[in-house]
Amino acid sequence: MLIKEIRILLVVSSVLLGANVSDAGLKIYYIRHAEGGHNVKADWEKKGIPESEWPAYVGDPNVFTPLGVTQVAGATEKLQKYQFDFIATSPVWRVHNTIAPYLKKTNQTAEIWPELREGPGMTTILSEDIPEVQEEILNKGTAIVLTEDEAAYLRIRPGAENNYKKYPKGSSENEKVAYMKHASLHAIDLIETRFGGSDQSILLAGHNSAGVSLLKLLLQEAPTGEARRGLSNTGIWMVEQQEDGSYELKIYNDKPYEQE
Repeated sequence: MLIKEIRILLVVSSVLLGANVSDAGLKIYYIRHAEGGHNVKADWEKKGIPESEWPAYVGDPNVFTPLGVTQVAGATEKLQKYQFDFIATSPVWRVHNTIAPYLKKTNQTAEIWPELREGPGMTTILSEDIPEVQEEILNKGTAIVLTEDEAAYLRIRPGAENNYKKYPKGSSENEKVAYMKHASLHAIDLIETRFGGSDQSILLAGHNSAGVSLLKLLLQEAPTGEARRGLSNTGIWMVEQQEDGSYELKIYNDKPYEQE
């Protein structure tokens, strides 16, 4: 009798476990790059120290600050707490080099998504005044070239061998945001086509403004509370897809999200 009860319990447990797995929605994680020299230029300008006396990294977007180097190490450890089915990164140096040590340590590769590059629109991306784009810019910019070392942990997405082209000269601020929105919506379309409705977890590595814009477009609203602030360097947000296809914000700047 006891054996029979144990068997029944195991069957029930298996069914419940299967239900939990199947009910889990797509999780999209997004990490911002570590602090680069461009992030601290304004601080050094305020100090009144002659530019000739600044450390070499100040103002350079392709060099991490000493704090940035520490943040990269922290991100490498932090990301190992998760299990990702897919990873994509901005083609910009400071972004893919933020996750490069993690990729190498875990023997993974990331796909380059030009749509994750930085751009305007952090505060206005959901405005009704944003116009339609008048010119296609996706895959129309400079070619993405990988070094031999980068090719070991990065791969170029087929059909996205080039960066997106800069918005047309003379564009208004709203028109510039329109092109950023166009790129971000294309990224969302890629995500939903490849992973929507699944129980997978994916990681996107990018920038601050582009990351906040992408988050707002996924949520279709501006988040409240701590999420009103920008994303910290190497900070993570995560949204989970719901049964109706919408997204719910679960984590912001590495902390559980609490809506006001």
